[in-house]
Formats: sequence, C-alpha cells, structure tokens
Amino acid sequence: MAFRNIFRHKRRSLFTGLLMSGAYVLFSVSLGVTEGSYSQMIEIYTRTHTGHIQVHKKGYLDRPSIYDSFKDHAQIGERIGRLDEVESWAPRVYSPALAFAGKKTTGVRIIGIDPERESHATSIKEKLKKGAFLSDRPSGDILIGEGLAKIIHAGIHDTVALIGQGTDGSIANDLFTVAGILEGEDRSNCYMHINSAQGFISMGDRAHEIIVILRHHSRAGHISAIIDKTLGNAELDVLPWQEIEKEFYRAMQMDKQGNWITQFIIMLIVAIGILNTVLMTLLERTKEFGILRSVGTRPYQIFVLILLETGFLSVFSIAVGGIFSLFFNYLLSVYGIDLPTPIALEGLRFESYVSEITMETIFLPAVVTFFVALAVSTVPAVRAARITPVKALRAE
Repeated sequence: MAFRNIFRHKRRSLFTGLLMSGAYVLFSVSLGVTEGSYSQMIEIYTRTHTGHIQVHKKGYLDRPSIYDSFKDHAQIGERIGRLDEVESWAPRVYSPALAFAGKKTTGVRIIGIDPERESHATSIKEKLKKGAFLSDRPSGDILIGEGLAKIIHAGIHDTVALIGQGTDGSIANDLFTVAGILEGEDRSNCYMHINSAQGFISMGDRAHEIIVILRHHSRAGHISAIIDKTLGNAELDVLPWQEIEKEFYRAMQMDKQGNWITQFIIMLIVAIGILNTVLMTLLERTKEFGILRSVGTRPYQIFVLILLETGFLSVFSIAVGGIFSLFFNYLLSVYGIDLPTPIALEGLRFESYVSEITMETIFLPAVVTFFVALAVSTVPAVRAARITPVKALRAE
C-alpha cells in the first residue's frame, strides 16, 4: 500500500524525489571536492618536506638537536621499505650553520639528503629552477632556495662558506659550490649530500630523521603504529604527518567543520520540502485515515504506512542521485575545476580543485538524506496516527 501511494500524486512525488536527489548530489559533490582538494594539498605538503611518517630519536621533535641522532638508519629504512603500503623512504641529517658568500652572511639550516632516495620520496627535484640536482656521490655541491640566493647574492657555481658546530665539539667549516637553485624553497634551507653533511658536523654514519612516503596519506596513523611495532625500538619515535604538522592539520579540520554549515543548509531545504509534501498528503487524506481507523487499523500501522511511503521515495531518489553523484565526482576527479589564478604552495602550483571518490563521499550523503527524510516525516506521521475517526470523517 505504501509503495502504491507514491504514484497517487506523481508530480508531487517526482518533485520531492528530485529535491532529495539534488540534495544528495550536491552533498556528495561538495564532500568529494572538499576531500579531493585537501588530499591534493596534503600530498603537496607532505611530499615536499615532511613525508607521511617520520622516524626520529625519542623526543627529537620537542627540542631538535644535532646530538639526537640514531645509528643503522639504512637497516631501519630497509625494514620499513618492506611493508606493502610503503612507497619509499629517505634519511636526513639536519644542522644549523652560518652561510657566507662575498660580503653577505645569514643563518641557514643544512639538510643532508640521499639524492636518489629523496628524489623518489619527495618533490624536491621538481622544484629545481636553475642548475643541476645533487650528484648521487658525495661532493662539495649544495642546493639553495631562491630566497636564500637573493639574501647572500649567490648564483650557480658561486662559492659559499658554511660554518657550524660538530657533534664532537669542533668547529665545522668548509667551502661549497652552488649546484642548483630551488623555486619556492624556504629562505634558510641549504641541501647537500647526506654523507657531506655527516662529515661536515662529524657525526659518522648516523641520521636525525627518516621520512616515509605511503601509497595514500590517509593510512599514516595506522601504518605508523605498524612501523613502530615492527621496529620495536623504544628509543625511536614513529609519528604520522598529523602529529608532525599539528597546526596545519588543525587548520584543515576547522575549515572542514565550516563546510558542514553548507551541508546543513542544503539538508534544511530538503527537510522543508519533504515536510511540505507529507503535510499536504496528510491534509488531503484525512478522511481516508479516518476510514482506516474506523475499520480497525491501529495507530502504529498508519504511522508505519507514512514512514514507509517516505522511505520508498527516498530510496528511489538516493539510487538516482547516486548515479549522478558518481558521474560528477568522477568527472571532477579527472578534470577538476580550474582556478582563475593558480596558488603557489611550497614551490608547487595548485591549479584546480579536484574531487575524490571515497566511501564517505558516496554513502554518507545517502545515509543523511534517508534519515533526514524519515525524521521530518515522523511528526506528520504521529499526527496522522493520533487522528480521531469521527473528526476525520467530518473534515472538508
């Protein structure tokens, strides 16, 4: 009976169904674009510097020091690399120093990298604007950012003197040649071969950090726990990017929460439309409900009848909306929405908003649409169930 009642007022049912389908599509596409765009930003952010997971000596991130290093980084990296969801890994060495070029001087942060592993793990090689990337073999070459190059007035093949402190208490100093200049890099970063950095600060075959790149950033929390268990080393911290870049993660979560206001407005419009349809149905069928009550139909049966009508209509609407949602989300995931003005982020260009098809972007809108429809129908259904047969039969 509930199924047949949907077709008694075809235009009204069609309008309500289109309203629910449209809300589902808008909800799904909005979530898809939000998730896809943030995933794109996270990938740029993590693949530029931080990686998805980092391994340090315990407490290193709280107070970084050149003395807080660990040994056997190659063996640790190889063990991590054997995990199925790990795409790549790379070791790093860090040290503060003073850079001199001609009459200019400034503070810099030396970052020792394995050129081959780093180019597979992060996008640093893609940011090379001038010159050449670091050789796979240790040398006296360095990479600096555009900002640092302007500060010390250094160009390709210019000599830069670096002065710092060794881990053995000695004064670290040496001359290096600028091999390449990176676009959009931090003003203080100075890259060199990891072996050169280790020799510069006299730390032997040790490292301060191992970055890990996964197949997808969303698995960082779970995989970091697996890596921690696999290594079984109480002296090491294994942290996902959400903990490494807490401020960025919190800002992103706050922005996502703001997006729910838009979703709430969409569902409120849908709720008003459904409520209007159900109330109209109740007013038009008052005598019918009175007859049903007078022949022995129980109140809960009328209540269930109205909810079933709304439920059937919402299921049909969600099925149609699901097809269009998949279609639009797929198009946006492939082609995206081009930005009028590209945004430069960490030296890379953010040119479009893209969508991402996930379980959340497809099923969450479906569940919300279904239960909003049922919730809005509850009040009219209760009113119909409590109707008095005599009054209902006298109604105009």
